[in-house]
Amino acid sequence: MHTFALALSLVGCLMALVAGLEAFAAKIRVPASTLLLLVGSLFGLVHMFFPAIPGIGHGFFSPLFSPAYSAEAYLWLFLPPLLFQASLTVDVKNILSDWAPVLLLAVVGVGVSTLLVGGSLALVSEQTLINCLILGAIVATTDPTAVLRVFRELGAPARLITLVEGESLLNDAAAIAIVSVLLAMLGTDPAQATLGTGLATLLVSLIGGIAIGVLVGRFAAALLPWLEGAAPAETAMTLGLPYPLYLFADQVLHVSGVVAVVSAGLMLSALGRTRLEPKSWTRVQSVWGQIAFVAGSAVVFVAAVRIPEMLSGITPTDLALILVVVIAALAARLLVLYVLLPPMTWLHLNDPVSSPYRLVIAWGGLRGAVTLVLALGIAQNTAIGSQNAHLLSLLATGFVIFTLLVNGTTLQWLIRTLRLNVLSRQEQFLQKQAIELSVAKVGQSVSRVSTAFQLPDTVSTNVMDEYRQSIEAGAGPLEVSDVSEVERLATALVALATRERELIPDYGNGAITIRNLDAMMRNTERMIDAARLQGRIGYNRAARSILDYPWSYKAALFLYHRAGLSRPLEIALANRFELIVCRRAVFERLQLYIDDSLAPVFGERLATILHSILEGRIASVDEALAAMRHQFGAFTLALERRLLLLVALRRGISSIELMLTESIISAEVHNKLRQALMKGWQRSMPRPTLRSPLADSAKP
Repeated sequence: MHTFALALSLVGCLMALVAGLEAFAAKIRVPASTLLLLVGSLFGLVHMFFPAIPGIGHGFFSPLFSPAYSAEAYLWLFLPPLLFQASLTVDVKNILSDWAPVLLLAVVGVGVSTLLVGGSLALVSEQTLINCLILGAIVATTDPTAVLRVFRELGAPARLITLVEGESLLNDAAAIAIVSVLLAMLGTDPAQATLGTGLATLLVSLIGGIAIGVLVGRFAAALLPWLEGAAPAETAMTLGLPYPLYLFADQVLHVSGVVAVVSAGLMLSALGRTRLEPKSWTRVQSVWGQIAFVAGSAVVFVAAVRIPEMLSGITPTDLALILVVVIAALAARLLVLYVLLPPMTWLHLNDPVSSPYRLVIAWGGLRGAVTLVLALGIAQNTAIGSQNAHLLSLLATGFVIFTLLVNGTTLQWLIRTLRLNVLSRQEQFLQKQAIELSVAKVGQSVSRVSTAFQLPDTVSTNVMDEYRQSIEAGAGPLEVSDVSEVERLATALVALATRERELIPDYGNGAITIRNLDAMMRNTERMIDAARLQGRIGYNRAARSILDYPWSYKAALFLYHRAGLSRPLEIALANRFELIVCRRAVFERLQLYIDDSLAPVFGERLATILHSILEGRIASVDEALAAMRHQFGAFTLALERRLLLLVALRRGISSIELMLTESIISAEVHNKLRQALMKGWQRSMPRPTLRSPLADSAKP
């Protein structure tokens, strides 16, 4: 118990240290992982020279310097939450739109790095080829945390952030799968450890991991609505997912647990937004963000403490080999980005990736937590041999240090030099308008406060002058001011469609089925892409497509007329009704969004155009609903009554929740009223039928 208490105290101290270093890194504008690496290495260096810690201090620090678990156990402990959080927070739609370069960087890039680094090292060292390939796969993993922070601070383009996020998310899975296969080959009969066998094992591991991850992710997403908005239960279910999945896939199915965790996280990211209320989804992501921060920081620090031990006895020859690894790894990234990527653009598999983007992606491939943990695992692997294992872990550690200290500290300079932090013409226009809007709103607030405190007008004027200077200095000079109305309209339509996509999950409370919410989300994503590429014409074409009659509706209508089968038509009509009324409700909120948010930025003329476009969409859904009422009047009325009753019950539940929060009613009264309303909700959930009392007169 005494040892356990000391271990808990050590964890608490480490968390406090990590928090302090994180804040200090943000203040001095250096990657937090770099600072953690330096401080952790300093701890390890002090321990090397002063190993004897007296008294209680020995028990306090022993878990840090002499861990009781193997490096593989640390991999199991830290890797699942890191990868699950990264996949859970990523925008799957953005990655899918750039799937070709992401897969090239993450999968092909790992293979190229493994071969080029491994082959180069095999030529200049006495290590076997398979040992060198293991090192090549280890150093192929990237850590996006520091890179993305730099990107966001400098205002790097969103697409550059998407490419780096997608690469780092998937290349960890690919690299770890390759390392696992190569290590397994070391323990088999040399006659059976062939390239074909290794590739077959790798393929099975990857495909099996994807399959089990997608299956579990879809199952977990299907369970979320059954939790009925219980926030602790929703978060707890996601917390209980990555560890069992990782171990089950890895230890029972013998497929890639890493790939399984990533696939499950991506499925939840794609489906969870329409299966949880927006505030619940935000809460889940917030919890996982904190977990990933703690896990990522802890693993970097714990691994950094071991760095002095790994680097002990380093020779000039070892330094030369580290340089070979650095050059080969950079060459591999340049080869993928400048030789393999352009043909994919020529084949129209992806939009062009500019040369500055490619150079920043190549130089920004920092290594961090995953590489260090894999290096720890290699250091303790008996199949490689103690001397060989020490050398490989030394080279991997040296490579991590180089990328963090050299690449990490020069990345900001490179982005500024390539002018990737300069806004586009449309973005500069939006920035200018946003500054004017901010100055106007803040000026009104300052004027009210100044009047309330009876301050001289000169004080408020001076304050607003200083405020304008501050915000303009932070934004930087505008180089382009002439943006055409067509460009501004396209930008405004993208903003309008994006806001529509954000509003749709608000209706995911059971009144609208998840299937229809997913369909509307996909439609808004097509609207965003179409508005970017084709402006108003593309936006309108994509918006109208949601009202097209699908083949399933036509087939259901045919079966109803010819065979008297009503069930398929009931489903088709209810789905169409939900699509219409949900969109109609969203349109009302978009009208306010145009007046409150878009008009001040884009101007009254463009706001009028946006209103006319939205009014056209409103007229279309009203016509569709009128046609449905005309053909299936009683059934449509039954659907409308059900929807209105569900809305009333949901509002009632919200009102008694507010009364409890404001102490108007007691917890006992709240529970009784909530139970009564929930029973009414359950009774009202089933959809009506064409033969129900309210719909029995419906005739086509």
